[in-house]
Amino acid sequence: NLIKPHKNILPIDQKQLAQNINETELLVFISSFYKKRWLLLYFVNILLYEKRLIINSLIKSLFKPKIFVKVTFDTSQFVQSSKKPVPVKDFLVDVIIPTLGRKKYLYNVLQDLAIQTIKPSKVIIIEQNPDPKSVSELDFLNEKWPFQIDHIFTHQLGACNARNLALKRISGKWVFFADDDIRFENNLFETVLSNINQYGTDSLIMSTLQKGEIINDNTVVQSENFGTGTSFIKKVAIEDLSFKKEHEHGYGEDVDFGMQIRNKGYDLISFPHIKTLHLKAPVGGFRFKFVPEWSNEPIPPKPSPTVMAFQLKHKTKEQLLGYKTTLFIKFYPKQKIKNPIKYIKIMRKRWDTSIRWAKKLMNDNND
Repeated sequence: NLIKPHKNILPIDQKQLAQNINETELLVFISSFYKKRWLLLYFVNILLYEKRLIINSLIKSLFKPKIFVKVTFDTSQFVQSSKKPVPVKDFLVDVIIPTLGRKKYLYNVLQDLAIQTIKPSKVIIIEQNPDPKSVSELDFLNEKWPFQIDHIFTHQLGACNARNLALKRISGKWVFFADDDIRFENNLFETVLSNINQYGTDSLIMSTLQKGEIINDNTVVQSENFGTGTSFIKKVAIEDLSFKKEHEHGYGEDVDFGMQIRNKGYDLISFPHIKTLHLKAPVGGFRFKFVPEWSNEPIPPKPSPTVMAFQLKHKTKEQLLGYKTTLFIKFYPKQKIKNPIKYIKIMRKRWDTSIRWAKKLMNDNND
């Protein structure tokens, strides 16, 4: 009763839904419920990768009237999970914070944690410094804090390695993945627990906004994204998982970790109305610029091999090829080669280079 369907929504025939639809029916569906550009994109993908010309099906679908679906939530009804609520005494949260040269920002995060109405059980801080002669600069960790501090100091750089070190030290029932340059209100943990109990979820992904940034849609939704600086999740959902080394110093480690969670059978739920402030602090004095192994390639990879590794692991063949097409289209106006034939030739080589390096990264990680 929480969702009121729009009057123009078509009734669903479950038996018919279970049957395979033909290509014309699929194109009609795309044309009816999505913008026409997706119809064209499907047509192009079939032509490029399956060498089939589906003009008749395309024409039949182009002139089908669009069906507008509007789903509204009845706010007079109150969402309340039937699951047994998590009591405050069992909301034992370990906070994971990797840090690198942001001493004063990290101190502020600890101050925000210290004044929470529901306090964390433990804060695991992974401090990184590449200088082999360096020692910790976090002298304030010796102050009295209302939670246990588990401090790890390492000369090995990388967010994946840092978080993996922390995952081995978790003892609470819940984990808060936090950044070292965020700020939040003193009732954040209380608000998180209230929403976890209201929706009966094992995860809660918050919004992290810069100053002045506004989110217009606060709808709670199922998400495919895991935020390594904005997420609460039950410990059982991440046991035996890790941040994969093929994403180190690049992109994709957070969405890859999220896919591991989802493949384990747990949902990721986004609560955009629960917000933290992301300061986007300047880099610390000893941060470094990572130079990847493929930087000397005569034709640089596109996309980054760390991103390609995610695509290869988690996408079907059709999804991967669809991503390839959209990447080629979106990147075209952002680069200097304006001859489309030359551009496609170069991009194919860059794509192949990316696949080669992504496979190497994954193979090296499995060794």
